[in-house]
Amino acid sequence: MHEDDVVINRNTVITEEGGKVELMLNERRVSVAVSGKLYQLLRKITEQDISFKDLLSTDNAQLKEITSLLYFNDILISRKDDELLKDGILYNPARMQKVALSIPDTPQEQWCFFGAPADFALDPPRSPAHGPYIYRKLGRNHAEMRDVGDIAYNTTDNIYSFGKKIQHVVGKIRAKNNKAMMFGGDHSLTYFAVAEIARFIPELVLIQLDAHSDINTSTDKLNAPLYHANFVSRLIADNAIRSVIQIGVREKTIRYPMDYLESSSINQFSAVMSTDDKIRLASLIEGKKVYISFDADVLDPDVFPHVTTPLDEGMNEENITDVLSLIKNSCLSVVGADIMEFTCGFDKKGNPFNHEMPLLDKIISLIIS
Repeated sequence: MHEDDVVINRNTVITEEGGKVELMLNERRVSVAVSGKLYQLLRKITEQDISFKDLLSTDNAQLKEITSLLYFNDILISRKDDELLKDGILYNPARMQKVALSIPDTPQEQWCFFGAPADFALDPPRSPAHGPYIYRKLGRNHAEMRDVGDIAYNTTDNIYSFGKKIQHVVGKIRAKNNKAMMFGGDHSLTYFAVAEIARFIPELVLIQLDAHSDINTSTDKLNAPLYHANFVSRLIADNAIRSVIQIGVREKTIRYPMDYLESSSINQFSAVMSTDDKIRLASLIEGKKVYISFDADVLDPDVFPHVTTPLDEGMNEENITDVLSLIKNSCLSVVGADIMEFTCGFDKKGNPFNHEMPLLDKIISLIIS
């Protein structure tokens, strides 16, 4: 018995009728129908401790096709992932006003939006865990994005178990050449999305729009947990990303050596960029596939006050529109993105509000267009 051996997902609902067997995974909103004969063959295979890789080596074309479909949709799953996903991975939030869709099992180059409603931060005064709900409640419905639901957060989850779920979902999206858009959640979760996409695209460039560098090299030496203020240095230390561009950083305290940026292939730009800065940025991403990570505190608090850790002298609407247009026009393609660390206010009746949402919608449109 090995962790890579395939089993039928314990959450699969199996219905047999008229010589056909339907295997349904409600959380992924998918069902696959197979013949009774093929189902019995699948049962036999999963009892023989066979890996998916070995399963694909079969000469039975029909079996290979159906097992690939079942594996993509998490109906067939490795023993390791069966334990990880035992409580589910994607769900349709109760407060969501529409039904979430399944992850596409065909290459469509479509943006797939999912929520990561978790906050593992150690110090922010306001939690961004409700970001996915806030966006769905107050934002515009972008027809270009396919809403596949939220990552399931369980009380037993830590940042790493939750992060593995993010990687699993991003991997499924990317496997068919589609694009992942994650709504957080605290910024530490970006680590998992970027690391997963970089497995497919080793030369991926991370473009981080943020008031903070999220670099803390001292935590690497102390083997401290991953968190929102060190996820970039952890990506570098783990060789998960080779190139990082940071825009809008204006933090007061630096937690890394002076030569760290250059030695780690990190380029920083201020919130207000000169013409020379724009030329240099364009040259750095020319012909490159990029991942855009947007922390709402990159914007000035006068423009976007509902963030977890605001800092003055940030970007205004013109600045952010200009730089995103430059990125889109200069890079080869944007292959993934996230929107992190935003919150909302509440009126006297307890209803959420975020008057900046039209700007956030504009930013999303620029990224996915």
